[in-house]
Amino acid sequence: MKFFKNILLFVFTTILVSSCVDNSERVLDNGVSLKYFKNGSGKIEENQIVMLNLQYFDHEGNELLNKVGDDPVVLLKDSSWNNNGVIYEIIDNLEEGDSVFFQLTTEKFFENSPNSVSMPDSIKGNLLSFYCGVQNIMEKDEFKNFQREQMEKMQNKMNNNMEEQLIIDTELLDKYLNDNDISTVKTASGLRYDISQEGSGPNAPVGSSVKVHYTGMLLDGTKFDSSVDRGEPFEFNLGQGQVIRGWDEGIGYFNKGAKGTIYIPSALGYGPNGAGGDIPPNAILVFEIELLDF
Repeated sequence: MKFFKNILLFVFTTILVSSCVDNSERVLDNGVSLKYFKNGSGKIEENQIVMLNLQYFDHEGNELLNKVGDDPVVLLKDSSWNNNGVIYEIIDNLEEGDSVFFQLTTEKFFENSPNSVSMPDSIKGNLLSFYCGVQNIMEKDEFKNFQREQMEKMQNKMNNNMEEQLIIDTELLDKYLNDNDISTVKTASGLRYDISQEGSGPNAPVGSSVKVHYTGMLLDGTKFDSSVDRGEPFEFNLGQGQVIRGWDEGIGYFNKGAKGTIYIPSALGYGPNGAGGDIPPNAILVFEIELLDF
């Protein structure tokens, strides 16, 4: 166990500790002893937002929480801290930049907690080990700006990932279509479509209620869904975000009675998350389509 705790200490201090190491100890009024890896400055004031790096482990070394780095614990300091248990008491004694280690018995951890639970006497004395670092303290307006910046960064990262994935999907689609001697129209988004049977009249306009029969497949031919098999056409309002982007675009190239196939890059489908167990991440989708009515 001592070796295990030393390993945890090394991992956590790698994340939290800069070249300024203190190694001091402090006993709080509630009896909890804090072991300092690093001392900061600047107390948490009422109505401020605090961002914490927090890990804790049970008495056997099993990790129970890991919220560090880009995924910290975010708390608003308000009057509820006075009644939320020992963890809030400890945090309230920390300053921005502090990094500490402390231990609590299981009984102490749940004492006076809003989530207090009954527990057998056999585990009340078991020690929980905590590693906590105050990453940042912000005013509410400052935190809102921070959140907005983070969202923009995430969106930019997602856009970059989608662009990179589209290059991969395009190469896969080009090879598939060439290998199978399939001729398609390629749109600006990267979607491909092939009309095998022309219908009549204009193409379905955005906002129209369309009735479609379809069979959905992966690029390797694996079928994952079919309204034809169910004998029940699918209806939705075109261009309203009720379906994947590839459908909102692709069905718009069909007129009433038309049949064909649309080839949807993953960014216009279910992206890096996939869908359930049938559609894997970054899957190119192939749909055989018949636009029955609109």
